[in-house]
Amino acid sequence: MEYVMGELETRKFAGIDLGKYAVQLSVYDEAAAETTEESFPLPEKEQEDYIASGLFYIRRYMEANHINWEMYQGVYFTMEDTSRQCRKHLEELLDEDFKKRHSVNVITHFRSFVEYVFHQERAVWDRNTLLLDYSENVLRYILVEQIRPSRQKAYRAVLKEMNLEEQGIHEDDENRDYHFSRLMKQFLVKNPAHIIFLTGRGFEGNWMKKTLTYLCAGRRVFMGQNLYANGACLLGLGPVQLMEDGMLLMQGPDMVYHTIGILTQESGKAKYVPITSIGREWYNTVGTVDIILDKSQKVEFFYHNTKENEMESAACEIRDLPARPPKTTRIRIEVQFTAQTEGVILLKDMGFGSMFPGTGKVTVFPFKLIS
Repeated sequence: MEYVMGELETRKFAGIDLGKYAVQLSVYDEAAAETTEESFPLPEKEQEDYIASGLFYIRRYMEANHINWEMYQGVYFTMEDTSRQCRKHLEELLDEDFKKRHSVNVITHFRSFVEYVFHQERAVWDRNTLLLDYSENVLRYILVEQIRPSRQKAYRAVLKEMNLEEQGIHEDDENRDYHFSRLMKQFLVKNPAHIIFLTGRGFEGNWMKKTLTYLCAGRRVFMGQNLYANGACLLGLGPVQLMEDGMLLMQGPDMVYHTIGILTQESGKAKYVPITSIGREWYNTVGTVDIILDKSQKVEFFYHNTKENEMESAACEIRDLPARPPKTTRIRIEVQFTAQTEGVILLKDMGFGSMFPGTGKVTVFPFKLIS
């Protein structure tokens, strides 16, 4: 008897960068350990609603290549503008076929690049790594640097931008290369980096000669327009462990840098146990834990500001619980952020088995963190 083995199933993850001028699609094939990239420029008349236009080109590509959403284990979107309005617009545009199979996961360009860096080999992120994103005469940059070179290393990613007109640089200036190279010399003295990534429309064309000569002197330099889509698709491989461990501080808009936790006793000593982690956008940050109440119906929460290494606390009184013996009330705690430094903690009475059934009562405890 002859057996024919079919192809082994492989997990594929899609990252989609919905840009204002082009949409980028990257697909990571886990079995082959490789990423394929596609790019679709948007005509000027379609750039006003670039989210809808970008999805149109993605759907057209998928139809032409007989691809459906079911073929991807995960799909992750990234955009420069991740405001509530843009996230809601994207969700409204995605059809029910997509929503039946996938959650609507949206991350910032900032996080996309950091995810890309920390999913590479250690040599890429263990030394200072820099992204330069040049578009519309604005230079946005992300610096990933080591801030604690000890046995347990810690890292920081910082997002900033500069208006190049204020630096005397204009896109139509024939001396742009000269002025830009001088700016880079000053910039890299203050922000040294061993690996540099270049992206954005501003770097297109053949105007960079002095600039590239300087940037490549003793450094590894890469250029590409799919960096954000590449980082988004790599989310499917799982979280960056340094982020989970609170060892990667992300300093940028929408990024959470507080952990919210409780104190537990371990071998007679108090231990801080975080419920949420840092390094994600506030709208992607949630956490859940179950605790058992002893005699008190008060739960004390601790807020750790990892940027300043400061701790503050607040106590929540759970009222109107049924009379039960100590250690027979289980409370499910869920933390939800509603902004970068604000949110609510939900405390739900779960009871304790059939002997002490839960009431399902939920106590809502708002929080506002010191930024």
